[in-house]
This record gives sequence, C-alpha cells and structure tokens, in this order.
Amino acid sequence: MSIQAGFLCALVYVLVYAIDYYFLSWQCLIRPIVVAPLTGLVLGDLGTGIVMGASLEAIFMGGSIPSDCLSGAIIAVAYAILVGGDGAVETGLALAMTIGTIMASINSMCMAAWGALAAYWERLAAECKPK
Repeated sequence: MSIQAGFLCALVYVLVYAIDYYFLSWQCLIRPIVVAPLTGLVLGDLGTGIVMGASLEAIFMGGSIPSDCLSGAIIAVAYAILVGGDGAVETGLALAMTIGTIMASINSMCMAAWGALAAYWERLAAECKPK
C-alpha cells in the first residue's frame, strides 16, 4: 500500500501544480485547504484530509517563513492517514512546516541552477533555436 500511496500522492502533487501554475495561472490551488482533502480523498480518508487541511491552512497562512505548503501538506496528510493511530495527526502537523521549509530551500537551490543557465538559453534564443 505504501508504494501505491506514494504514487497517488505524487499524482496529486503533479496535477495540482500543473493546473495551478500552467493552466489557471496561479489561482491558489496549492493551498493546504484544497490539497489536503484531495490527498485524503485519494488515500481513502477524506475526513482526516479536511481536518488537516484546515489546520495546515491556519499554520501556513501566517507566512512568517517561506515554505512550500504544497509538499508539506501532501506529505503530512499522507503520514497521518498511513500511520494512523493516536497522535498521527499531531505529528503530521508538526512535520508539515519542517518539510515545507526543506522543500522551499531545495526549490531555491534549483532556481539558482536554472539562473546559471540563462546565458545558454539567451544564446539559443538569439540563434532562433526553439528546441
């Protein structure tokens, strides 16, 4: 079940990210209030997804530190649903901010790598090579 759950969570991540950034031009679908219930739905526990979505939205709403709320919410909800038992929801909520902060740091490092390739992309654009 855990590999299947991992693929389902990855599918939710890719679909929500693609719809939000590429098709709807940032309509805030990546917020935990939307993502957590979707993750709960695909993992078979919509109630936990809704409860955690509301809690995570309250946590990430402050914006005191930059963090990736999309990956934080998906991993936290998946942890709470798959582990289950007493304290799983609270542990998932505690992990969400840490995961979101780590993923934001990784995303920043990737953007620096893309920025380093700017000269290459500009040269291709000047030579009219779109591929």
